Amino acid sequence: MGNGLLLNCEIRLLKQTDIPLIVQSFSDVNWPKSASLYEKYVLEQEKGQRIVWLAFWKGVFAGYATLKWQSDYSPFKEQNIPEINDLNVLPQLRRKGIGSKLLDVAEERVRLVGQYVGLGVGLYEDYGNAQRLYVQRGYIPNGQGITYRYDPITPGHLVCVDDDLILWFVKDLALSHRV
Repeated sequence: MGNGLLLNCEIRLLKQTDIPLIVQSFSDVNWPKSASLYEKYVLEQEKGQRIVWLAFWKGVFAGYATLKWQSDYSPFKEQNIPEINDLNVLPQLRRKGIGSKLLDVAEERVRLVGQYVGLGVGLYEDYGNAQRLYVQRGYIPNGQGITYRYDPITPGHLVCVDDDLILWFVKDLALSHRV
Protein backbone atom coordinates (compact mmCIF):
# COMPACT_ATOMS: atom_id res chain seq x y z
CA MET A 1 0.00 0.00 0.00
CA GLY A 2 1.39 3.37 -0.95
CA ASN A 3 2.13 6.00 1.65
CA GLY A 4 -0.12 8.41 -0.23
CA LEU A 5 -3.19 6.74 1.21
CA LEU A 6 -1.99 7.31 4.76
CA LEU A 7 -1.65 11.04 4.12
CA ASN A 8 -5.46 10.99 4.19
CA CYS A 9 -5.49 9.50 7.70
CA GLU A 10 -5.21 11.65 10.80
CA ILE A 11 -4.85 10.12 14.28
CA ARG A 12 -5.59 11.96 17.52
CA LEU A 13 -6.59 11.24 21.10
CA LEU A 14 -10.21 10.75 22.17
CA LYS A 15 -12.00 13.70 23.77
CA GLN A 16 -15.28 13.65 25.69
CA THR A 17 -16.91 15.70 22.91
CA ASP A 18 -16.16 12.91 20.37
CA ILE A 19 -18.52 10.43 22.01
CA PRO A 20 -21.75 11.37 20.14
CA LEU A 21 -19.90 11.23 16.79
CA ILE A 22 -18.50 7.76 17.53
CA VAL A 23 -21.83 6.36 18.73
CA GLN A 24 -23.69 7.79 15.71
CA SER A 25 -21.05 6.59 13.22
CA PHE A 26 -21.29 3.00 14.44
CA SER A 27 -25.09 3.19 14.72
CA ASP A 28 -25.24 4.28 11.07
CA VAL A 29 -23.70 0.94 10.05
CA ASN A 30 -25.93 -1.13 12.39
CA TRP A 31 -23.09 -1.69 14.83
CA PRO A 32 -24.53 -0.23 18.03
CA LYS A 33 -22.06 0.92 20.67
CA SER A 34 -23.02 2.60 23.91
CA ALA A 35 -21.92 6.07 24.93
CA SER A 36 -21.14 4.62 28.37
CA LEU A 37 -18.30 2.56 26.87
CA TYR A 38 -16.58 5.68 25.55
CA GLU A 39 -17.30 7.59 28.76
CA LYS A 40 -15.45 4.78 30.58
CA TYR A 41 -12.61 5.06 28.06
CA VAL A 42 -12.34 8.83 28.66
CA LEU A 43 -12.15 8.26 32.44
CA GLU A 44 -9.54 5.53 32.05
CA GLN A 45 -7.54 7.75 29.72
CA GLU A 46 -7.65 10.59 32.26
CA LYS A 47 -6.38 8.16 34.94
CA GLY A 48 -3.52 6.95 32.71
CA GLN A 49 -4.92 3.41 32.48
CA ARG A 50 -5.73 3.51 28.77
CA ILE A 51 -4.93 5.55 25.68
CA VAL A 52 -7.62 5.92 23.00
CA TRP A 53 -6.72 7.04 19.49
CA LEU A 54 -9.30 8.09 16.90
CA ALA A 55 -8.69 7.84 13.17
CA PHE A 56 -10.14 10.27 10.65
CA TRP A 57 -10.07 9.54 6.92
CA LYS A 58 -10.17 12.75 4.87
CA GLY A 59 -11.66 14.46 7.93
CA VAL A 60 -14.37 11.82 8.52
CA PHE A 61 -14.37 9.63 11.64
CA ALA A 62 -13.10 6.20 10.56
CA GLY A 63 -12.38 4.17 13.69
CA TYR A 64 -10.36 3.88 16.85
CA ALA A 65 -8.01 1.73 18.91
CA THR A 66 -7.21 1.63 22.59
CA LEU A 67 -4.15 0.60 24.53
CA LYS A 68 -4.68 -0.78 28.03
CA TRP A 69 -1.55 -0.56 30.13
CA GLN A 70 -2.76 -3.42 32.35
CA SER A 71 -4.61 -6.15 30.51
CA ASP A 72 -7.51 -8.09 32.03
CA TYR A 73 -5.95 -11.21 30.45
CA SER A 74 -3.88 -12.70 33.27
CA PRO A 75 -0.85 -13.94 31.23
CA PHE A 76 -0.39 -10.38 29.87
CA LYS A 77 -1.02 -8.84 33.29
CA GLU A 78 1.53 -11.16 34.95
CA GLN A 79 4.16 -10.34 32.30
CA ASN A 80 3.35 -6.61 32.25
CA ILE A 81 2.41 -6.74 28.56
CA PRO A 82 0.16 -3.85 27.48
CA GLU A 83 -2.87 -4.84 25.39
CA ILE A 84 -4.11 -3.24 22.20
CA ASN A 85 -7.80 -3.51 22.86
CA ASP A 86 -10.96 -2.72 20.91
CA LEU A 87 -9.58 -1.84 17.48
CA ASN A 88 -12.46 -0.94 15.17
CA VAL A 89 -12.59 0.57 11.69
CA LEU A 90 -15.93 1.38 10.08
CA PRO A 91 -16.67 -1.22 7.36
CA GLN A 92 -16.90 1.29 4.50
CA LEU A 93 -13.43 2.65 5.32
CA ARG A 94 -11.54 -0.63 5.64
CA ARG A 95 -8.61 -1.65 3.42
CA LYS A 96 -7.19 1.87 3.35
CA GLY A 97 -4.46 1.30 5.94
CA ILE A 98 -6.42 2.88 8.82
CA GLY A 99 -6.20 -0.17 11.09
CA SER A 100 -2.48 -0.46 10.38
CA LYS A 101 -1.97 3.23 11.13
CA LEU A 102 -3.76 2.82 14.48
CA LEU A 103 -1.57 -0.21 15.25
CA ASP A 104 1.55 1.76 14.28
CA VAL A 105 0.68 4.51 16.76
CA ALA A 106 -0.08 2.05 19.57
CA GLU A 107 3.06 -0.02 18.94
CA GLU A 108 5.25 3.09 18.86
CA ARG A 109 3.81 4.18 22.20
CA VAL A 110 4.53 0.76 23.76
CA ARG A 111 8.09 0.80 22.35
CA LEU A 112 8.81 3.79 24.60
CA VAL A 113 8.35 1.62 27.70
CA GLY A 114 8.63 -2.03 26.72
CA GLN A 115 9.40 -4.72 24.20
CA TYR A 116 6.13 -6.66 23.95
CA VAL A 117 2.54 -5.82 23.13
CA GLY A 118 -0.42 -8.16 23.08
CA LEU A 119 -3.94 -8.34 21.72
CA GLY A 120 -6.84 -10.73 21.49
CA VAL A 121 -8.95 -11.57 18.47
CA GLY A 122 -12.28 -13.30 18.04
CA LEU A 123 -12.49 -16.61 16.23
CA TYR A 124 -15.45 -16.34 13.90
CA GLU A 125 -15.66 -14.90 10.38
CA ASP A 126 -16.36 -11.30 11.39
CA TYR A 127 -12.80 -11.21 12.78
CA GLY A 128 -11.19 -12.64 9.63
CA ASN A 129 -9.73 -9.33 8.41
CA ALA A 130 -8.32 -8.59 11.87
CA GLN A 131 -6.82 -12.08 12.15
CA ARG A 132 -5.02 -11.66 8.84
CA LEU A 133 -3.85 -8.13 9.66
CA TYR A 134 -2.34 -9.15 13.00
CA VAL A 135 -0.45 -12.10 11.50
CA GLN A 136 0.83 -9.94 8.62
CA ARG A 137 2.14 -7.44 11.18
CA GLY A 138 4.12 -10.06 13.12
CA TYR A 139 1.72 -10.96 15.92
CA ILE A 140 1.89 -14.63 16.90
CA PRO A 141 -0.34 -16.69 19.19
CA ASN A 142 1.04 -16.61 22.71
CA GLY A 143 0.73 -20.41 22.93
CA GLN A 144 -1.78 -20.49 25.77
CA GLY A 145 -4.83 -21.44 23.74
CA ILE A 146 -8.16 -19.69 23.67
CA THR A 147 -10.20 -18.11 26.43
CA TYR A 148 -13.85 -17.45 27.00
CA ARG A 149 -14.45 -14.32 29.09
CA TYR A 150 -10.74 -14.47 30.01
CA ASP A 151 -10.99 -18.05 31.35
CA PRO A 152 -8.84 -20.71 29.62
CA ILE A 153 -10.77 -23.30 27.62
CA THR A 154 -9.88 -26.93 28.20
CA PRO A 155 -10.57 -29.85 25.84
CA GLY A 156 -14.19 -31.00 25.99
CA HIS A 157 -15.39 -27.70 27.46
CA LEU A 158 -18.35 -26.24 25.57
CA VAL A 159 -18.52 -22.47 25.01
CA CYS A 160 -20.52 -20.08 22.91
CA VAL A 161 -18.81 -18.82 19.77
CA ASP A 162 -19.23 -15.08 20.25
CA ASP A 163 -17.13 -11.97 20.87
CA ASP A 164 -15.86 -13.38 24.18
CA LEU A 165 -14.12 -16.40 22.58
CA ILE A 166 -10.58 -15.10 22.06
CA LEU A 167 -7.20 -16.24 20.77
CA TRP A 168 -4.38 -14.15 22.26
CA PHE A 169 -1.41 -12.85 20.27
CA VAL A 170 1.85 -11.16 21.24
CA LYS A 171 4.39 -9.18 19.24
CA ASP A 172 8.05 -8.67 20.04
CA LEU A 173 8.52 -5.03 19.04
CA ALA A 174 12.31 -5.42 19.02
CA LEU A 175 12.08 -7.80 16.03
CA SER A 176 10.49 -5.26 13.72
CA HIS A 177 10.27 -1.51 13.52
CA ARG A 178 7.41 -0.09 11.47
CA VAL A 179 7.08 3.62 10.90
